[in-house]
Amino acid sequence: MNRKIGSSLLALAFVLPAAAPAAAQEKAAPAVGSTAAAPARKVAVTTLTAGQGEKPTREDYVLVSYKGMLKDGTVFDQNEQMPMAVGSVVPGFADGLVQMQRGGSYRLEIPSELAYGAEGGGPIPPNSDLVFEVTLLDFKTQAELDAMIAAQQGQEQAQPGQSGQ
Repeated sequence: MNRKIGSSLLALAFVLPAAAPAAAQEKAAPAVGSTAAAPARKVAVTTLTAGQGEKPTREDYVLVSYKGMLKDGTVFDQNEQMPMAVGSVVPGFADGLVQMQRGGSYRLEIPSELAYGAEGGGPIPPNSDLVFEVTLLDFKTQAELDAMIAAQQGQEQAQPGQSGQ
């Protein structure tokens, strides 16, 4: 299992770093025509199974298993061992991730304004509050991922000629 998790995080290193800055900029854009802000609702995080150790930061990359649902229980997405950059997900999901510990399982209740808002997205209707059940399997910093990539590249260079000849 650790090998599978390690290779998933290694795959994450190639996919997410380029996408994360653009996604973060899109979320940071102010709402057009907004005036006085209503009191902000927050993400509710319930611990289902306690984790251990440190918590990821918004700059880290996580490996999670999750199920995303609408408030009525309709499942709109689920994945096992999904790598993602904390800074590239919707703000409410990131708010929940940074409160988790490795190995723990959590329930997140995310208000629509911290999810997909008035636009909705795919199977998620506009103004939908979301519920996620999330297990934080592992997380790495960018430096740790860079070291994993360098080690993998070093192993590949040390084994020349094994490309099916």
